[in-house]
Amino acid sequence: MAWQKGSLYEAHGAWHVRYYTADHKQKSKKLCDGDATKKQRGQAFTEFMAKVNDVREQPSLGDLTIVKFWDDTYRPFMLENHKPSTQLGYLQTWKKHLKPHFADTLLKNYRTSTMSVFLTSLARTLRPHSLKHIKSLGQNVFAHAVATGQCEFNPIRDAKVLGTKLPNGVTGSYTLEEIENIITALVDHVDCQLIMALSFFLGLRRGEIQGLQWGDIDANFVHVRRSITRGVGGLFTTAPKTLKSVRSLPIIEPVRTLLKLQKRDGLFLFAGELGYLSSSIIVPTLEKAGLQWKGFHAGRRGLGTVLKKLTGNSIAGKNVLGHEDEKTTQDHYEHALPEEALKGLKLLEAAVTTK
Repeated sequence: MAWQKGSLYEAHGAWHVRYYTADHKQKSKKLCDGDATKKQRGQAFTEFMAKVNDVREQPSLGDLTIVKFWDDTYRPFMLENHKPSTQLGYLQTWKKHLKPHFADTLLKNYRTSTMSVFLTSLARTLRPHSLKHIKSLGQNVFAHAVATGQCEFNPIRDAKVLGTKLPNGVTGSYTLEEIENIITALVDHVDCQLIMALSFFLGLRRGEIQGLQWGDIDANFVHVRRSITRGVGGLFTTAPKTLKSVRSLPIIEPVRTLLKLQKRDGLFLFAGELGYLSSSIIVPTLEKAGLQWKGFHAGRRGLGTVLKKLTGNSIAGKNVLGHEDEKTTQDHYEHALPEEALKGLKLLEAAVTTK
């Protein structure tokens, strides 16, 4: 509705203002007592109508831009409700891809076809995994807008790449021989040897390795109880990724020997951040030895493959790696622990030749 003047009137020993609400309903409100001077009631009337018109001229919920909705509503929600590592990933994806794309577009004007065209343009250079993350964040933003009544439907839900996609990249995975060579090459750096051994022989995630404390280790088991990951503003301690990730893993060689050699300087096994250790020590050492660095997660993938080969099934890999189901182990990690998991690790220990 357009700007309105309102009207001032006297009734029941007081001065009132009559005006219309956004849904075209007439309302009245007492402004001041009947003995107020002309100047006083005039000032009260002017201030009240200024507030009414200011409110009425604010954009309606449907007139919000997507970027403003992100800044004012979704970003604070995301920072309060998601893990630090998820927050960091969302912020990077938003800044690099979605914010420039949405620009000044209103929530109410965005269409499924617009996202489909955008994803199709990105598919020329980005792998399907990256496209999935971009679409997922956009879909989450609109789902929150729908849930909070700021738009009517989620236009990104049915968006898709129109045409062919690049194939998924080959994920890195260490073989048993490669990890033995890596541990040998790192002979002057026991902490880095132990990190790589925990990654491969026990299948720990990077954050789980970073979060290990000496109190998590007894004579026979490494107990995974926390994860330390990078988020917005630094490192954060969180619970492991899933309930299944809270697990106790039997200590096998070469992990046992390396644990004995590792210095006990404080509460945590590793004082340095794994990212720094990899860039400053592990990668340069491997390059000098002519060995390929495939990342920490390549250890977990390698373990899944080795355990499948040794046991003939995916049960051991599922439980050692802390997966919710065998399909995750089969799809991504095969190229008190259940008996099959313990059997698999013992078979792996018997196959180790690293000294």
